[in-house]
Amino acid sequence: MKIGCNYWASHAGTRMWELWDEEVVRNDFKLLAANGCEMLRVFPIWKLFQPIEISHTCGGWVKDVYMHGKPRPDTYCGRAGVDEEMIRRFRRLAEIAHEYNMTLRVPIVTGWMSGSFYCPPALEKTNIQTDPFALRYMVKYIRCFVRMLKDCPAIEEWELGNECNNLEELHNSHSAWLWTHLVSSAIRLEDPDRKVASGMHGLRAADEHSWDCVWSIQTQGELCDRMTPHPYPHSGGKTAAKVDSHDTIRTILEPVVEMLYYGDIVDLPANVEEIGTFSSSYTSEDLKATFLRGALFNCWAYGSSDFLWWCAFDQAHLKFPPYHWSAIERELGMFYKDGRPKKLMESFREFKEFKDNLPFDELPPFQRDAVCIATRGVNMNDALSNACSTLLLAKQNNFDILYRFTSEHETDAPLYIIPGVTGDQSLYGYEWDSLIEKVKNGAVVYVSMDTCALSDFTEFFGVEVSGREIRTAPAIVDFDGEKFTIPAEMKTSLNVLDAEVLACEADGNPVFVRKKYGNGWCYLMTLPLEKAIGNVPGAFHKPEQPAWRKFYAPLAEHISSRRRVSCSNPLVTLTEHPTGDDVCWAVAINNSNKPITPVFNVNLQWTAEKTENIEIKPFTAKLLKLVKKK
Repeated sequence: MKIGCNYWASHAGTRMWELWDEEVVRNDFKLLAANGCEMLRVFPIWKLFQPIEISHTCGGWVKDVYMHGKPRPDTYCGRAGVDEEMIRRFRRLAEIAHEYNMTLRVPIVTGWMSGSFYCPPALEKTNIQTDPFALRYMVKYIRCFVRMLKDCPAIEEWELGNECNNLEELHNSHSAWLWTHLVSSAIRLEDPDRKVASGMHGLRAADEHSWDCVWSIQTQGELCDRMTPHPYPHSGGKTAAKVDSHDTIRTILEPVVEMLYYGDIVDLPANVEEIGTFSSSYTSEDLKATFLRGALFNCWAYGSSDFLWWCAFDQAHLKFPPYHWSAIERELGMFYKDGRPKKLMESFREFKEFKDNLPFDELPPFQRDAVCIATRGVNMNDALSNACSTLLLAKQNNFDILYRFTSEHETDAPLYIIPGVTGDQSLYGYEWDSLIEKVKNGAVVYVSMDTCALSDFTEFFGVEVSGREIRTAPAIVDFDGEKFTIPAEMKTSLNVLDAEVLACEADGNPVFVRKKYGNGWCYLMTLPLEKAIGNVPGAFHKPEQPAWRKFYAPLAEHISSRRRVSCSNPLVTLTEHPTGDDVCWAVAINNSNKPITPVFNVNLQWTAEKTENIEIKPFTAKLLKLVKKK
């Protein structure tokens, strides 16, 4: 996992290209490289690199396209409307990065940045993602930029742009698909050898022809080579990312959730491309360093290819948009504006030292034991709450999940978890039939209901509905000797036929049941458990909270034999990384703010070199080498 940051020059922020100072860039890069940065994400501002203006004639028709108030030069760059001086400046930046052994990811269409719009003047009155004139000149710009700079060895990957789903308001997924196809194809036409990353955030899983989702994970996965979530903790619109402090297991693992969710859905590599902690009113510098350390170790264990902080330097001294607009855009750096490192750089250096001393070159992929199926009709906030809670409940029961969307990339697994099912089209009939067939053949399926309709309900779950009504208060559930408060919109009253009741609410109504079906098992939770937990502060770490992880304990029993090592401490998570049939590395991470000496239980068929008296410092990792017995 390469570590690094998103870069704007320390003296000028987003105006670095117009206020170009090569000496500042060199000093910045020297400082970043000396502190362990291996990769930078660097942004060519679109309106500066393609400063085109329209010259009109009578009737408002376009007569010509000018640059800087003059006719375009009769050169390759000039005909594309691209400023050759800006290309020279970017080349110098790339050359300096190469000198310091840092690679670059380049979001070419940077027309949106930190709340500001950077569209070429000629395109300001168009919809720049659908208008033919705008698209023509955008393609000219992309092809020129790539052709002129593709020989720079520091450039590791191209990217569509920065969060281009914020450029315009599109009204259907077809426009988003066509725009993405146009940009990625223009890049590949000039440079077929480099990968193309997405650069998008705020995506969710959806059908190809979804009417309620314009920018989907699937669209980006079809047309790009890498998925790039921007999982800021405490960001708006993501409840599960902001209910707990930065030094807690859920907040630390939120980047892992989004990285896996984006990548798994489309079977592509994914990485944490932007992450930070906003202003000083959100968290202290000490806590920021703690969060970064935990996120680094977890994202490495879960296979993030890169990890890029936002951003290199503080920008509070810059008195122009977006910095004087937004308080959260000013104190995001790894360094203060004068170049002094912040406390979080200790976490970067600590992780890099750990990485440089590993007993292998690359950590093998981690083992997955179950599939979490995202379904239709769930809004983005609830989808991420479902995804986050499912991963945490699984981790605290010592198994790992793979995310999928309905039947796409159908994956055989011993356990399927379908959280927070909503609406009457969440699972199509043929998808439901496929799941039933898997259960007949020995799989386990767990479904938690939000506001949904399910077919074959009685046959599959062994219960019948005696009534359904709007709730006036949360359900109080008694399970395994503890009481849990679970808000839900609907109350589904059940009559038990041939199911086993695992939990009831206060009036005795069953809410958690299971039934043997064929060679497998069907589990039903009639409450939106995972969404509800997403709103509960401290659900996964506070001692005063009931043990929410108990709800997945029956599921874990079906797959526990797959695991080689376990730990009963809910704040110590384990991933298993087989290198073959006989050797497996396990990564144990302490996701708490206190040192832990965990007790590891090793499968009887395996041995471990050392598992006793291993102290793991807060938010760091230890490696265990497991060898199968002969």
